[in-house]
Amino acid sequence: MATSSSKTETKAALTPEQKVAQEARRKAARVIGYTTWRDDWRASNPEGTPEERKAAWEVARPDATKNARKLLRSLEKKGLRIVAAEPAEA
Repeated sequence: MATSSSKTETKAALTPEQKVAQEARRKAARVIGYTTWRDDWRASNPEGTPEERKAAWEVARPDATKNARKLLRSLEKKGLRIVAAEPAEA
């Protein structure tokens, strides 16, 4: 049985610039996912405690982050990009 060459090929290593961009994109997805989820959760659970919120976030995190990555990808396809602000000097 012949194997597909695409299964055995490995991806090229990321350059330092690509690694920085990838980490920034992941962070943006986490922040967007958490912020949107937290607002929805607070509206649904006005009496919720921080412990309940943390437990609920652990369950909802994969889906919320996935939705945020989809949002970022959609914005990028339309020519919009979210960029982290430079830290303000003290």
